[in-house]
Amino acid sequence: MSHLFDEDEPNLSPNRRSFLKSAAAAGLTGAAIVGTSSVLPLRAFAAGGTPTGALTFGNAEPPTANYWDPAAGFGLVDEQVASLVHDTLIGWDENGKMVPSVATAWKLESPTTVALTIRTDIKFHDGSPLTAEDIKASIDRLGLGKLAQSMVATPGIAVNVVSPSSIEVVSPTAFGVVLNALAFIKILPKANIDNPDNFKKGALGSGPYKFVGYADNNVTLEANTAYWGGAPKIKTVVFSYIEDNQARISALLSGQVDILSRCSAEDLSRVEGNNQFATTKVSPPAQIVAIYQHNGPLKNLKLRQALAYAIDRKGISNSLMHGKNPVGYSSLPTDAPFYTPLEPKFEPDLEKAAALVKEAYPGGVTLRMSTSTLVPNQIEIDQVIAATLQQIGITVNFERLEVGAFRTSYNTYDINLNTLASFNNDPDFLLGIYTGGAGQTVFHFKDEKYDALYATQRASTPDKRAEAVTAAAKYLWENQVTLYLSDEVWYFIVNKRVQNYKRAPLVGENLVPLASIAA
Repeated sequence: MSHLFDEDEPNLSPNRRSFLKSAAAAGLTGAAIVGTSSVLPLRAFAAGGTPTGALTFGNAEPPTANYWDPAAGFGLVDEQVASLVHDTLIGWDENGKMVPSVATAWKLESPTTVALTIRTDIKFHDGSPLTAEDIKASIDRLGLGKLAQSMVATPGIAVNVVSPSSIEVVSPTAFGVVLNALAFIKILPKANIDNPDNFKKGALGSGPYKFVGYADNNVTLEANTAYWGGAPKIKTVVFSYIEDNQARISALLSGQVDILSRCSAEDLSRVEGNNQFATTKVSPPAQIVAIYQHNGPLKNLKLRQALAYAIDRKGISNSLMHGKNPVGYSSLPTDAPFYTPLEPKFEPDLEKAAALVKEAYPGGVTLRMSTSTLVPNQIEIDQVIAATLQQIGITVNFERLEVGAFRTSYNTYDINLNTLASFNNDPDFLLGIYTGGAGQTVFHFKDEKYDALYATQRASTPDKRAEAVTAAAKYLWENQVTLYLSDEVWYFIVNKRVQNYKRAPLVGENLVPLASIAA
């Protein structure tokens, strides 16, 4: 085993020594140099090397678009596909622990530099080798800040290729969550990055599954039998979009789908006591929010505070979510690292809410609200919110949309329900949604004070990070930048014919290669 640092190493600057010591204190000393045999336990070889059977997921949403660049979107299905088609430098196990993947070892050289040893025996699905130049192209483009997922990196981040098996990831500024970023960024062929029209043809990666196609609301993947980590046990994986909730649960009960994702309490009640099914609630840190657009009436702080005092969040959770979704007091979900309850609690107070509405808009105000079925019980929750707002003097124009239309138009409405989830198991991802291009696209929100707080937490050493994360979260909470309704617990219902199915606390399905289908 190598170590992250040597306390007796000469010529260390005080800042670098402090960084390395605090990293060690946070448990980041596991920068291991390991052999191939140490990488493989995360994967599972198919019996006889031949994958068999098919696994179908029933989802309430389709892919974001028929454009298979994983850095261009943040939808559930996009990440499900990307997590199986593409490799990352660092992997995740079921406990949320980082493990070797394309990188067999890594070492934090300083607050701005990570050195990694990479495998040289990996091939993309078209047979071309995965090289250090592909890794460089995959990371460098995020440093340009033009893609949806650029928010996971720092502006100007880039890769230095030291040798075919050695790279350095260098950030212009301190980047305390760089390992989380490297465990999320998908490695793509440089040829596709140089020719982005290729993303219209399908997803091309080096992961355990190959992209087959997208048709009739189904994304189909097939096992990569030549995968460097061993062939998956299941031959075919399908992500099926079924918008109607009753149709989804019926598809599960009839055996048309094997796993139902992001289930409601009503879904869970349909399989209670049925020994053919099991449930799991391993979730990414996720939160149901009512997204506010800051280029309309909700740019007014008093109006946002009025909504915070009006909406009975606990009441909604207890009634419509059957008390299964924890309600916290922060702009972070309660299971996010560094979650801290904040003040004020914005306990329900309709009288105070109505007074704030009159202060903000003495002549009255109207909000445009869209709804869909993206979030469990979304329509019912939205109806309660709309009815509550009517009580405090806010007129709500309510429009129902199909999920695909909802996702492409939500930011043209003043308010709508959605989910914010961390794709890399760190609060940095959730906090970053409010900055840069993401903040302006999702919320029409730009705030230099918040940008500074966000940058501080991102650059913080581990011993200072909790304080910095809380400061950024507190700013969002006090200003009620959006309505933080409750956690979203990701309940999945699994047909027991799917054996050894496990989830890491992520959005994607990186552990599906471990699962098998009973004969």
